[in-house]
Amino acid sequence: MPRIISGTAGGIILDTPQGMKTRPTSDRAKEALFSILGNIYCGGAVLDLFSGTGSLGLESLSRGAVSCIFIDQDKKAVDVIKMNTEKCGLYHEVGVLCMDVLKALNSADVLKYKYSCIFMDPPYGKKLLMGTIEKISENDIIKKKGILVVEHSALEVPPKEIAGFVCVDRRKYGTVNFSFYRPTEYFKESGEIS
Repeated sequence: MPRIISGTAGGIILDTPQGMKTRPTSDRAKEALFSILGNIYCGGAVLDLFSGTGSLGLESLSRGAVSCIFIDQDKKAVDVIKMNTEKCGLYHEVGVLCMDVLKALNSADVLKYKYSCIFMDPPYGKKLLMGTIEKISENDIIKKKGILVVEHSALEVPPKEIAGFVCVDRRKYGTVNFSFYRPTEYFKESGEIS
């Protein structure tokens, strides 16, 4: 069972949807992920796409993110996210949308923020990675210094550069693969690339 690793809700065991093929990010992979991220999202808004149990967004809130919007099109997953937010005492800082992610990325609920961190963990093999990243870029919803974290299979690795994002790191933990992207504006502002 997944749990919150650290922060105000640290140690709380999260519920998972019954009878679903949800892949909650393992505690080991999640702990490594948040060690890499450090305090990048603290004080900012977080967006958790293809949320499943809501584990990544809830971990962010527990560690100091000011708000999180969770999006999943499966009603069972959305019900579990709502239960988990209450269980963690973080329900007042979240929005939960039961919608197709690409449609949700055009909704007023999502477009009202610029996010410090966006997590996306689409179902493997459904070819949703590229379109989702392109929609995030098109809608300009990530801060210049924000980070996009893409969880993917080893068979579906997103490219080094896509739709105004540059991959700055890739990590593998067992079967879990993370690619970390920064907006190209981040590099222009920092002078790291021309």
